[in-house]
Amino acid sequence: MRLFSFFLLFFISMVSIGQNEPNPTDFSDCNFTAVAHRGYSEFYPENTLIAIEEAFKRGIKYCEVDVAISSDNIYVLHHDPYTIRRTTSGSGEVSDNTYEQLATLDAGNWKAPYFTGEKVPTLIEALKLAQQYDACLYLDVKEFDAEALEHTLKESGVDPERMMPAITTFERAVEFNKHCPDSPWLWFGADPADPNDKSWYEERVALGCRVFELSDDDFFDDPAWAETFIEQAHASGAKVWAYTVNNEVIIKELADMGVDGVETDRPYVAQLYVCGHDPVSTYPKEETTGYWDFKKLSFENTGIGSRLKTFVGEGGQLQPIEYGTTNDFGISPIAGRDTVVAKIPAYNPDNGLFAYDNFMMEDSGAVDFSYSIIMDILVDAKDSGEFISLIQTSPENLNDADFFIAPDAGLGTYGEYHGEFTFDEWQRIVFIHDGHLLRKYIDGQHIGDVLIEGSRWALFNNMAYHGNHGLLFFADNDEETAEVYVNALQLRNYVMSPDEITALGGAKATGIPVNNKKVFSTGIEELESELVDWERQIIFIKEQAGQSAANLAYELQLSYGATTSIPESGVIDLRAGEHTFQVTAADGSSTNWTIKRAFPVGVDDLDDTHVVQVYPNPFNHLLHVKMTSEGRIKLASLTGQVLLQRDLTRGENTLMMDQLPAATYIYSVQTETGTRNGVLIKSN
Repeated sequence: MRLFSFFLLFFISMVSIGQNEPNPTDFSDCNFTAVAHRGYSEFYPENTLIAIEEAFKRGIKYCEVDVAISSDNIYVLHHDPYTIRRTTSGSGEVSDNTYEQLATLDAGNWKAPYFTGEKVPTLIEALKLAQQYDACLYLDVKEFDAEALEHTLKESGVDPERMMPAITTFERAVEFNKHCPDSPWLWFGADPADPNDKSWYEERVALGCRVFELSDDDFFDDPAWAETFIEQAHASGAKVWAYTVNNEVIIKELADMGVDGVETDRPYVAQLYVCGHDPVSTYPKEETTGYWDFKKLSFENTGIGSRLKTFVGEGGQLQPIEYGTTNDFGISPIAGRDTVVAKIPAYNPDNGLFAYDNFMMEDSGAVDFSYSIIMDILVDAKDSGEFISLIQTSPENLNDADFFIAPDAGLGTYGEYHGEFTFDEWQRIVFIHDGHLLRKYIDGQHIGDVLIEGSRWALFNNMAYHGNHGLLFFADNDEETAEVYVNALQLRNYVMSPDEITALGGAKATGIPVNNKKVFSTGIEELESELVDWERQIIFIKEQAGQSAANLAYELQLSYGATTSIPESGVIDLRAGEHTFQVTAADGSSTNWTIKRAFPVGVDDLDDTHVVQVYPNPFNHLLHVKMTSEGRIKLASLTGQVLLQRDLTRGENTLMMDQLPAATYIYSVQTETGTRNGVLIKSN
């Protein structure tokens, strides 16, 4: 019996995603409330049912959600009323779309691939979920309408206690109490002129106010005022909460001051921390919040984070981006490989490539002072001798850009330039902002620092705003720009160490490695995504013809105290063709994964990914196969039954797949230069 060795690197965080419900911690004896901000948004896509339910499963009793209204007057959960692009696959405003249109959008993939398929939920769906868990939704309603809320509550059929909207004026409080007299509400309006004015608190509580919420800064800026406010609020029978706080040390300080609860992206950890447990801290969770490449010939293709978009100023005309291989453009290959890249035009002041940062809020702050930006770029030598913008932190391009290639080829800004950028060659540029120094690297080598004064080069945190806050690439307000060829861009929410940057080295055809090892899920590193069915949690071992795996040798790396049902030897029996194992995280939640032996499909000897492109994956009605030559595709079931064979022409081929049920399939594409094999998933 031959041992087939396959080494899988597994990262399990404090709680893992799965169908099995965790063992919730009972916080009923703890007089502190952690409110899940947009659901469990640290690890799950904000304002989705999975984010809400994962908080409720862990004993969290309040979820703050953002409520907007569709064009056909249906309340849906979404934070940014002016754009749906940041967290969905759509474009435009919420109010531009009917609910039927919104329901077709993907609201999970931007957070991570395994959330693909999460939808924009209705408020009614969320209220029913709160009823199921005996919990409550704190509503941040973008267009407040007491009568519409009353109608929604009645249509949902849930207990009035499940809904607690934020109210900003006394007049709205009167109106809401008239329509929903049995529902509590939260005061989110102006502070009292005199914190000792008992009547100010009492008249609001008499109308149903249950909580007064303030910024965390309000408590620390004037502790004496805050002490009086808390005392009077408690005397009136109400609670006091703070928003939005993610540092557990600050959360504990607020609790010690008498604050009854906080809004936080990290509700479970906050609840554990304040209530005397010993959680493993994940703050700040160091991760890649944006990673973009152009392998699918679109700047909307994103591996991580919100989709990029083109910024076009008012009255401006769109400057299009071109896509092609390095050979098509007549430029140097990347590390010897012909690779699909994007050609960014020399932007005029009305254009730029916009990216949302999606950083977790630094407490209630609206700017971020710690981040890393990585870019694999090439600039033609014809543009040397000029200033060339790389990064613009003004999201509307209202001033001079922040980071340039200088006429002398140094990198920097405002007269402080270091190193030497080499034109006509691919280079990996890294900018590090730590709040004190701007550090610069080329191909892993440190080239110099710039002292930071005040909030210079800080990024607007789009998580804290409704508008288009983020940053621009390759834009400048006075046209100090040039054509830039881009292989990949990446944004991280932390200060990378010199060792990390050195390890990244120079530009590579495969893009920039992603360092999200502490993802709140069962995450898999160093596996081709086409071999993982994230929806069904299946790992496929793709065997070559002639192989027959009887056993599988495992090497697991678990974080946050997770355990697995795999034997200590790490060897599992694959004679039955598959094996299911369980991973249990520190809080008792668990998930099952199945390893399956895929049907042998022959030797995969095509190295260049652009020769054959099969997409999307997962697919639904249509499957596209893009070829650089003629060929033939064969699609088979996991048992080896051939279900489809089709000749392919050069260019894009579109295959109708309605006849196939939702399942996982093996494909093989033969070309004149070799064969490409893989696994495809058809979704419902």
